[in-house]
Amino acid sequence: MTQNLLRRRSTWIVLLISLVLNLGFIATRGGWTSDLGGDPDEAAHAVTSLMVRDYLAEGWGKSPLAFANQYYADFPKVALGHYPPGFYLVAGLWLLPWASVQSLLILQSLLAAGLAALTYRVASKLMSMPAAFIAGFLISLLPVCLKQNQLIMSDTLMVLLSVLAAVSWKDYLNRPSLRRVAGFGLLATAAILTKGSAMALCVIPPLTTMLCGRWSLLKKMSWWFSAVPVALVAGPWMLYSSKITAEGMIHVPLREFVPAALAFYAHELPRTIGILLTVLAVAGIALLLKTSRSHRRDSALSAAVVCMLAGTGLIILLIPAGLESRYLLPALPALLVGAMLAADRVCQRLRPYRAVGLAAILTVGIGENAKIPSKEVHGFGSAVTKSLPNYANNQTTRWLVASDPRGEGAVIAAAAFGCPQRAPSLLRVYRGSKELASSDWLGRGYQSTFASTAQLLEKLDKLQITRVFVDLSVPPERQQPHERHLLSAMQSAEGRWRLDFEQPVTRRPGETGVLHVYQRTLPAPTNAQN
Repeated sequence: MTQNLLRRRSTWIVLLISLVLNLGFIATRGGWTSDLGGDPDEAAHAVTSLMVRDYLAEGWGKSPLAFANQYYADFPKVALGHYPPGFYLVAGLWLLPWASVQSLLILQSLLAAGLAALTYRVASKLMSMPAAFIAGFLISLLPVCLKQNQLIMSDTLMVLLSVLAAVSWKDYLNRPSLRRVAGFGLLATAAILTKGSAMALCVIPPLTTMLCGRWSLLKKMSWWFSAVPVALVAGPWMLYSSKITAEGMIHVPLREFVPAALAFYAHELPRTIGILLTVLAVAGIALLLKTSRSHRRDSALSAAVVCMLAGTGLIILLIPAGLESRYLLPALPALLVGAMLAADRVCQRLRPYRAVGLAAILTVGIGENAKIPSKEVHGFGSAVTKSLPNYANNQTTRWLVASDPRGEGAVIAAAAFGCPQRAPSLLRVYRGSKELASSDWLGRGYQSTFASTAQLLEKLDKLQITRVFVDLSVPPERQQPHERHLLSAMQSAEGRWRLDFEQPVTRRPGETGVLHVYQRTLPAPTNAQN
């Protein structure tokens, strides 16, 4: 059996094993039955994917913009604009036969398994197959990756497309052609249109050319063509959405953000992959950098791996999108390939004990990251299920939910997936954070809108709200004034509103509370406005 055939078959083995591990992890650690409130952005990704699915299934012939605006009015967690459309196109198509949260979790598991297999494939061309296997499986076993698999998010697809783009550029460096450079350009465009942080790929062509000393490629039109798909397709979207995405940025000068980001990620990296793997990764990246400057056959691949890491570093240090450990996810394939390359070189010296050395590194690496995350978000979906009416008479109902972004998102997502008719919808959900207060995307500039209980109740009448969800599971120090005001209004308006039921809620492991659900007892005034 040739080396290439063995590598190809082994890639499929890694893919299948990783898929089984991912699905088993989701099923046993709460992800399969949890509500969509594990992250403030999770519900937005799920609802937007569902919107694209519904447009593909039922919206043909309608204006996409009008359809999206109507969908957002009914389920105000549509995030198209704040995030690019790539993930939603993939997820929307995936949801066509089975529009459920579980279907999206299967997609997440498949994408994560694909990333593990691709990481193995890259690593197998730079080191021994046992070491490459470890690199592939570690990206499925690290807690930061396990946590990502539980959530409906776009990060995994973006990283998968980014690695594919880097590999495609490696192929171009080795055998320049217009077809190969077009492949890189299209994959880079797809990654950027999945998540803007994939702009890190833009440094790969110039940096790899410099590292490998392939200056003659600059004379070829094909080299310059690599930027054309990005400029023509991703560029207009990035310009169009720039004002929207700016709301999600931290408004601090770079001279303040860069040192804070350096300190945060220097501290977070060993916590994310462990001290041993961090040390090995630094050594491995140095080895890859040395190889990329040589004339070896794998110099182009080594350079692509190094430059993918460099691009990610520039993005997380120079773009003030916040400080979160998941922003390290695009760097993990390169870091793990580097770590296992260094480990493989060390274990080569052990000769007959090479396998034992690699097994010991795997054991320590997993042991340092032994905290297995779980997802326990329950109660929001149950409250929605209890509240959904019988729509036999096609009567529209309107709800208002007051909570933090995670709670509001969990209720809206459960309502969207549970509503029997969405386009046009028989249910409209309003967010208390938008109707009873004002702020930007990150909650800055917060102001409560209504000063009196009478004004607040009049607003509910105008919106023709029939049911109100007040989330008391939000810790008191994080409750906003409009939430407390709404609860007080519900309790004081006994003739117009009554407490229908109290729903126990779990927000995360060990954090519980209650969700109060109020039902209107008197019809809204006839002069109420929509």
